[in-house]
Amino acid sequence: MSKAPETNEIEGKYVKLHPTSQRLYERALKVFARGVTHDSRYMKPFPLYCVRAKGSKKWDVDGNEYIDYWMGHGALLLGHMHPVITKAVLEQAQKGTHYGASQELEIEWAEKIIRLIPSAKGGLVEFTSSGTEGTLMALRMARAYTGRKKVIKFAGHFHGWHDYLMVGYNPPFDKSSRAGIPEETAQNTIVAPPNNIEAVERAIEGEDAAGVILEPGGGAMGLIPSNKEFLKKLRKITKENGVALIFDEVVTGFRDAPGGTQELYGVIPDITVLGKIVAGGYPGGAVTGKREYLELLEFRDAEWNALKKIPHPGTYNANPQCAAAGNACLKVILKEKENVYPYVNSLGKMLKKGFNDVLQDRGLRGMALGETSIITLTLEASQEDFGISTFEAAAKIKELQGHPVHDLLNKAMINRGIHLMSSRAILSTALTKEEVQKTIDAFDKSLQEMKRLGLLRDFE
Repeated sequence: MSKAPETNEIEGKYVKLHPTSQRLYERALKVFARGVTHDSRYMKPFPLYCVRAKGSKKWDVDGNEYIDYWMGHGALLLGHMHPVITKAVLEQAQKGTHYGASQELEIEWAEKIIRLIPSAKGGLVEFTSSGTEGTLMALRMARAYTGRKKVIKFAGHFHGWHDYLMVGYNPPFDKSSRAGIPEETAQNTIVAPPNNIEAVERAIEGEDAAGVILEPGGGAMGLIPSNKEFLKKLRKITKENGVALIFDEVVTGFRDAPGGTQELYGVIPDITVLGKIVAGGYPGGAVTGKREYLELLEFRDAEWNALKKIPHPGTYNANPQCAAAGNACLKVILKEKENVYPYVNSLGKMLKKGFNDVLQDRGLRGMALGETSIITLTLEASQEDFGISTFEAAAKIKELQGHPVHDLLNKAMINRGIHLMSSRAILSTALTKEEVQKTIDAFDKSLQEMKRLGLLRDFE
């Protein structure tokens, strides 16, 4: 694949608009290995540094204002500084941040999860401090319950950075290990092509599979789409073979619908992992699902406790501050869900149509994809590229998404006051139709600028 032509105009303007961010990055390089604290915030020549946010907007250290489409990596469905959540957190801060004891808030928080998430109904909840911890816990539950070792995941699906599930996230998918991950650990993870039920059947027949885990709304925040028919077949085959079906709804939980993708598609897993929105934008995650899995955390007799119980300490599990935020966020969702989801999803449809119309009007290959409130843009891709069921197809869409022209487009949008998450837009209820239209207009102007600079010849 060809590289984007060199240009100084877009990056030159970016550098001129953000001198303080540049200085802060130079300091950051002295204390962080890559200058940032999360891989996805890495950006050349330097990332943005922000100082405040409210509603749909945020402001950087140089005073530039942005319509924000990162939304806390997807954690802020209700926007920045939602008054109900902010009030709950401030009130809790005056009462204490960590009691080293149980609290009523954690019960109320779990009760709301059980009311909202279909797989939680009649089941139990366990809190963690992040989605990554949640997927690790879910795997342990599946193994402990089934007595089997291996887990099946899908190429390109992301489930946190721990040893078991980082394998198979990026091409080459056939490499069983990554730096620092023992080969012996990686061998217990079977990577299957996305949306390929035959591959799952073969893996279940040939291995001692404890569970299957996937992002039901699509791998890597929807870049590699899933579909209802595949999920139904997956539910059927896992149930028939006594294999735990684990939905990683860290991103899609409370976003695709009040009860997540499982509610949207009507496919109920055994175990669900939650994060992001579940804690109202604060650090937190949860594992929920059938009692037979969650009961493995119980204390019983001495022999059970020593050999069969799953231990789960965690200093910040359901800490008062995050419990207050999560409880307040889910309270808003329960109260206003009839308004929240039709509104934010309609904005997603508007943005997707606007992006696709601009691409067509400008004679450029590419498309925006997404069914709810996360829209992903991929230049050069067509609808056929998203019918992914092989390693090759998954690798191709990852390659297209990684084309350096997306980085320049991101900067061109930043220069116009729009902060996309690379080429992804994560929407919130704080957005207005006028702001979405402004985003579409900025996209059009950015593409016109890039065409003038000769950056889009590969896509015409």
